[in-house]
Parts: sequence; structure tokens; C-alpha cells
Amino acid sequence: MRERMKLNQADLAEYLGIKREEVSYYENGKRRLPNALLTKLANLFSVDEYDLLTEDMTYFKINSALAFRTENFETDDLSSIADFKKIAMNYLKMNQKLKNE
Repeated sequence: MRERMKLNQADLAEYLGIKREEVSYYENGKRRLPNALLTKLANLFSVDEYDLLTEDMTYFKINSALAFRTENFETDDLSSIADFKKIAMNYLKMNQKLKNE
């Protein structure tokens, strides 16, 4: 998901407030991701925290629809992008629930 957004590990680490090496450890499964970081990643990637821990790709399609190109961005912009994506994700979920009623 990080690569789909065209983010490198250093950019993601800065957004999360950690070292680049930690991102590598989390991606390789060598360390367990703390809940606070899991929430930040879920917002950035437009998925629920649970979706980051499972193989189910249901909401990853939504993430593709909401993908931002990040080649020319400021790392501070990632917080705004994550906030917007969280709003969009909540809207899509509410809309789906209304259709199912």
C-alpha cells in the first residue's frame, strides 16, 4: 500500500514519527506494529485497522480509488491526506449500509 501511494520508507517513517528502519521491520513482520501507528496507517491507506492485519482485500479497492499521487508532496501533507481519506472511507461505508437497508 505504501508503494501504491509512491511513498518511500523514509517518508512514511517521518509521517509516523519513527525511524526508517522501523518501517522496514514492520513491513517484514520482524516487529509488531503498535496500535497508535496502526491507526495512523489505516487512515492514510483508507482501511480499517483490522484490514491491515488480515488477508481480506475488500477495502483495498477503495484505497485504490482514493489514491493520491505523492511524488511532489510535503511530508506534513500526509496528515491532511489521511484525514481526508478517513472522511471519504466513512462516507463510502455509510453509503453502503444505507443501500443494504
